Amino acid sequence: MFLSNDPTNSLDERKTGDTQVETDSDPGSSKNLLAASNRQQGNVHQTKISPAMWSRLPLLLLILTSGVMGLLWRKNSASLRQETENAMTETDSIATETYESGLQLRESLADVTDVPRGAFFYGGAMASAGIRSQKTLANIAEAQPQFQLTYEDPLVTPPNSDAVIQMVIDGTLSFAESFRPLKQSEYDMASSRGFELKQVPVATSAIALYVNPNLDLPGLSLEQVEQIYSGQITNWKQVGGPDLPIVPVSQYPDAQASTSFLLQGLPGSKKKFGGNVRVVRDTTRAIREVARTPGAISYGAQPLVIGQSTIQPIGLARGGSQNYIQPDNASGEINKQAILDGSYPLIRRIFVILREDGEIDELAGRAYANLLLSQEGQALIDRAGYLPVRYQSKNYIPTSYQSKQ
Repeated sequence: MFLSNDPTNSLDERKTGDTQVETDSDPGSSKNLLAASNRQQGNVHQTKISPAMWSRLPLLLLILTSGVMGLLWRKNSASLRQETENAMTETDSIATETYESGLQLRESLADVTDVPRGAFFYGGAMASAGIRSQKTLANIAEAQPQFQLTYEDPLVTPPNSDAVIQMVIDGTLSFAESFRPLKQSEYDMASSRGFELKQVPVATSAIALYVNPNLDLPGLSLEQVEQIYSGQITNWKQVGGPDLPIVPVSQYPDAQASTSFLLQGLPGSKKKFGGNVRVVRDTTRAIREVARTPGAISYGAQPLVIGQSTIQPIGLARGGSQNYIQPDNASGEINKQAILDGSYPLIRRIFVILREDGEIDELAGRAYANLLLSQEGQALIDRAGYLPVRYQSKNYIPTSYQSKQ
C-alpha cells in the first residue's frame, strides 16, 4: 500500500501532528520559557509578561510545531520506503512467471492466463503431428474450454513448414507449428504487410533416416547421405552394403529444394536431388514406399519414424566418419539423450509461429505457445516423443500429471 498517495492518510497524519503540538506547548512550558527570559534581564521574581514577550510566542509555537511535524514526516517516510520495497519485491516474484514478450512458464495448462475465447484455425508441419495429438488437444480443451482449436491442412500442398508459415502471413491461420526457424524472406514479407512474425521454440526433435528392413546396414555418414540424394551414389555396395540399387525417397516439397534442406545447410550440401529420387506426399507415404521397396531409403521426424515395425532406422555420423549415432536406443525408444547432448547430427527445433499485429490471432498464438510451455504441456510433448525445451531430467514430470498421461 502506498500511503503517501492516500488523501485520507495524509489528513490523519496532520491531525496526529496537531495533537502532539498541543501537548508539547502547554501553558506550563510557555511559563518556563518566559521565566528564563526574565532571569536573563535580572527580573528573577517578576512573572509579569511584557507585550514584547507575547509577540514572540507565535514564533516559539511555530518552531515547536515544525520540529514535531518533521519527526513525524521522517518516521512516516521510512515506513513508506519499507512498504514500497516490500511491494516491489512481491511484484518482482510474480513477474518472473511472465516475460515482456507475453510468454509464460506456468505449471499447469489451467494456470495459463490471457487465453482468448473463440474458435481458431491453426496448421503445422508433418514433423510436429505428434504434438497436436488428440490427447494433447483433449487436455487443452479440458483446461481451457473457451479456447477452441481446429487443425487445417493446406488446400493444395501437403502439410509442411513453408506452406503453413505462408498461411499465417496471409491470415488464413491464426498460428502454426514449424519444423524450422523463420527465413528472413518471411520476416520481410510480414513486415511489408504491416506486422511482425515471432517464433517460439516449444520442443526439439531430430531427422531420422530409415531403410527397408531387409537391408543390413550399420549407418551412413552425412556425406554419404548427400551423395545418395544427389545421385552420386546409386548402389548400396558403394557404402558397404549389398549389391542393390538405391531408391531414395523424399517428401514434397523437400525434393524441390536441395540436399541442404535435409542436411541443414551442411557446407557443400546445396546439391539438387538426383533423378532417381521418388517424391511422395508425406512421411506416412514415405514409410509405406520404403517398406515395400528393396533398397529404399527415406527420412522423417524421429517421433514419426521410431517404433514403425515395417522399416529399419539407421545410424548417422558427422562428415565422412563412421561414428554412427543411432536415432533409437537399445529399448527401441527415441534416443533423446543423443539430442540432449548434441551428439546426433540432424537436430531440429519445433516452433510456434505467430503474428505480432495486436489482434486476436496474436493472443491465440501466444496462448497456444504458453500452453505448450507449461509444465503440463511439456510433459505431454515429452510423452509424444519430443524433447521438451524445459527438459531438466528424465524424472522432471510432476507427479500430479502422471495420471493424465
